[in-house]
Amino acid sequence: MTFVWRLATVDGSGGGDSQEGVEQGAGAKPWFTDQLRHRLKRIVALVASIGAVGAIVGGMTGYWTAWKTVRSELAHDPQSVQKAAADKPTVAPRLSLVVLPFANLNRDPDQDYFADAITTDLTTDLARMPGAFVIGRGTAFTYKNKQFDLKSLGRDLAIRWAVQGAVQRNGDEVRVNVSLTDLATGGDIWSDRFDGDRSNLGALQDQITARLARSLNVELFNAESRRSETEQPKTPDAADFVMRGWAKLYEPRVKAAVLEAQNLFERALQLDPDNIDAQIGKAYALNLAVWNQYSTSAVADMKLARELVDRALSRRPNSAMGHVVKGDILRFGDPEAAIQEYDFALQIDPNFPPAHGWRGAALITAGRAREALAPLRIALRLSPKDPFVISWHYNLCHAYLHIGEFDAAIAECNTSIDLNANFWWPYSDLVSIYGTTGQIEKAQEKLAELKRIRPGFTVQGYKKLGYSLSSNPKFRREFDDIVEGLRKAGAPEQ
Repeated sequence: MTFVWRLATVDGSGGGDSQEGVEQGAGAKPWFTDQLRHRLKRIVALVASIGAVGAIVGGMTGYWTAWKTVRSELAHDPQSVQKAAADKPTVAPRLSLVVLPFANLNRDPDQDYFADAITTDLTTDLARMPGAFVIGRGTAFTYKNKQFDLKSLGRDLAIRWAVQGAVQRNGDEVRVNVSLTDLATGGDIWSDRFDGDRSNLGALQDQITARLARSLNVELFNAESRRSETEQPKTPDAADFVMRGWAKLYEPRVKAAVLEAQNLFERALQLDPDNIDAQIGKAYALNLAVWNQYSTSAVADMKLARELVDRALSRRPNSAMGHVVKGDILRFGDPEAAIQEYDFALQIDPNFPPAHGWRGAALITAGRAREALAPLRIALRLSPKDPFVISWHYNLCHAYLHIGEFDAAIAECNTSIDLNANFWWPYSDLVSIYGTTGQIEKAQEKLAELKRIRPGFTVQGYKKLGYSLSSNPKFRREFDDIVEGLRKAGAPEQ
């Protein structure tokens, strides 16, 4: 459930217009610029009208500040808030928040996916607000079903606000309670209750996000759904299968979960062949199966995944997740094309952690390792407890290794191992670093651990895998140095 946000803030915390859709190809930037210029003119007109009637005390100052924020930040760099937050990780941005997992009041664990889906969609919608800094879903869900102090939460995540809620279903009727909490005081400053029919969750979501935005002193005008009527699920059962499928994809990436997600999305598509969320979800699940070597027909699965995501994006070009999934498909062998897809995603949603994180990974294989540091740090700042942080810390290690900053690489690889001691990639980097720097005892220690986790590891196998990721000459030269470090450490050649 996604929306077009056109807003300006009364308190000067930011404002502007989000992208209504992303034109693929070379025409994307001019289209967005023209739309932004058009919206800026509307904001200026609104400022003038407020000044003329004196409707709000101090309103002119707030709207003028909002206009300057849009002009200086959004127009020039839609990710400026995220970059500033990464540079100052202990400072809470003005419009910074987390959407905590909504409680399932039905007390039926099998219905958790429904409350989780509303939480995820609300996170996505609020992340589209210009000037907003929204903690990623992966980190937010680490607080699910746990007791914690709200003030401490604000300090730990360096944010100002928390959205909390609860969902109860009674047949086709849905009741959602939502509150907005000031994390500096731990007190609620706004709460409301919403009743609706589960077959029309889009309208219910509209109400929640619109009222929440107003409670944050944001003027929301000309709000409309990003989805057309043809995009809405044709049956509640199809929508249920889609939500169940995405819930599986957010679980640990074991084979059973990935394959079950594929099955759930397929069942949704059997009921509703044009369901865009199911198309994107199945493409994602197929891609994960190939990357994790769960697929028995990798070529066919990747071809189908590409067809599904292209079909979805042709009808919903403003899907950040759709562009990330396409980027993940392209990242194996065509990192430059993958980067373009991640850039599309970040124009739509600057707060989307996977787009930042996997963009960083693609930059490494594109021969631009130093550039990879910034997006990876942003991903970690947006979602420091995300399930993907293990990979993001590893990719930071790998980027540092490519540019020869060994101490920083060692620290990041060790962080990745501390989070998951069975993730083999950081061990290979540490073996190479210690081999390159002549620390053979440490190299042998890490090599023994690598062999335990990854039996059959060889230098040639590792080189073949690395070369399959990219044909970029700079990447391969740097990768050859890493391979040579493995040899110096005594890793088996074949």
